[in-house]
Amino acid sequence: MNCLVCRKPFAVPWSPATLLKRDWACPDCDKMLTPLNEGCPRCGHPTVDGATCGDCVRWLALGLDLTVHSLYAYDEAGANWLHRYKFGGDVVLARQLRDVLRATRERGAVYVPIPLSEERLRSRRFNQAELLARMIGPTEQVLVKAEVSSQRQLGKEERRHRTNPFAVQQLPRCGKIVLVDDVYTTGTTLHQAALTLRRAGAEQVSAVCLFRTLNKSKMRPI
Repeated sequence: MNCLVCRKPFAVPWSPATLLKRDWACPDCDKMLTPLNEGCPRCGHPTVDGATCGDCVRWLALGLDLTVHSLYAYDEAGANWLHRYKFGGDVVLARQLRDVLRATRERGAVYVPIPLSEERLRSRRFNQAELLARMIGPTEQVLVKAEVSSQRQLGKEERRHRTNPFAVQQLPRCGKIVLVDDVYTTGTTLHQAALTLRRAGAEQVSAVCLFRTLNKSKMRPI
């Protein structure tokens, strides 16, 4: 068996479940990403005693309360993984996280990926958030996004004060919407999307995000 991530061969312990699973990561690659288990109750950022982090305190002061289930820390390993997946187009990597993503599924929810603008989608050829959302549960294309300049070189305050680029095409019939994105830096993207949905009449909005940037780390911007 070859590892899904590093492509190197390794032995898979046999069990009845082995016959049903085709995508395997070797033990080293499987432990490469750092799970976020305890931290800010609204975004998962590591905090002392599970206190609300500074970013979420600022969002709450603006009247915006969004719970984001962040799965992994955006550390060096996370940055390398995401760069291969998002910019290298190595979409098969997402299969490594299928079980982790599926474990976040909520009954009765529809999963709404953060959209790319038409221009960005043409250049990248796939929406990385949409592939992640499909692994969790039923998805709908609810939001559209206008073309905006890349956030990769923007500072935190510039990101927070950017113009809201989202609009709603049509709300789903279910009352529970879960946004899906690949990385949470300041939370601007998810909070603006959630605000747009609520203004359009959405009753329950939460989010799942693959990576959460650590405030003190100096990782490659995404």
